[in-house]
Amino acid sequence: SIGLVHSPFRPGHQICAAMSRRVALICAAALASLSGAVPAAPVVLVTGATGRTGALLYGLFKEKGVKVRAFVRNATKAKEVLGCSKCDESEGIYIGDLTDQDVVDKAVQGTTALAVVTSAVPQCPPGAPDPSKCYYPKGAYPVDIDFHGGKAQFKALAKASKGGHIVLCSSTGTTDPDNFLDKLGNGFISFYKLNEEAFLMSSGLPYTIVKPCGLLDTPAATNELVVGHDDETKLNPPTISRADVARVMFEAVMLPDKASNLRFDLCSKSGPATTDISKVFEAAKYPWQQAHEQVVV
Repeated sequence: SIGLVHSPFRPGHQICAAMSRRVALICAAALASLSGAVPAAPVVLVTGATGRTGALLYGLFKEKGVKVRAFVRNATKAKEVLGCSKCDESEGIYIGDLTDQDVVDKAVQGTTALAVVTSAVPQCPPGAPDPSKCYYPKGAYPVDIDFHGGKAQFKALAKASKGGHIVLCSSTGTTDPDNFLDKLGNGFISFYKLNEEAFLMSSGLPYTIVKPCGLLDTPAATNELVVGHDDETKLNPPTISRADVARVMFEAVMLPDKASNLRFDLCSKSGPATTDISKVFEAAKYPWQQAHEQVVV
């Protein structure tokens, strides 16, 4: 269970967070001006940037003019997916292995936020997978990528940026022990994703943990987004567009006052398209979190 979470932001910023996105940004800038501080433009590292969801998120940052870096394992794939030419550090592309702490530290240095879209991926025969016939490549099991790789990323940001915001893409199903996903290749991926979440939540860093249901390669903003907790939301089919997950993660990075210290399931259903992502963050708050915000002035 999640207890009462106190916001790490100053009261003035909490007032700003209650406003619309555009007004909130103006309000935050005004507060910084009054205090003599100059708000720094975000510098974001997207890890897993050549994956299907990661590439969409990286593209959103580029499209919106946000300074963004990518951490990938393969320069050739980066050129194909991300459109880089040199595909090296001069273009903000960092090549390496998540389990190499020194490489991760270098990629994170100078950033203000981290968007984690890395995940172990089972290799299964075509068709409906038989869990016993799936496998993970050596060194790329969930314990390697999701747990140890996740910890390496969180530690790197903690050293590089005091108070840097981490937005993690995890998964639904982590409350169901020994579920189907855990049985794929005997990798226990849900178990290690849950432990990754727990490590992040206990790290003291501001976080947003997005736990999507079944991912589809469909257009963004065509369905109503549904928020829940602890796998209690039952939808048929339990699916969401990768593009919508990328939208939510993008807004979580850009609006940390609204999204920090939230952990929630994210799915979708037929209905009016969700266009205001700030409403997702409001829906993700427990009643006691909302009550706490209302009394802070």
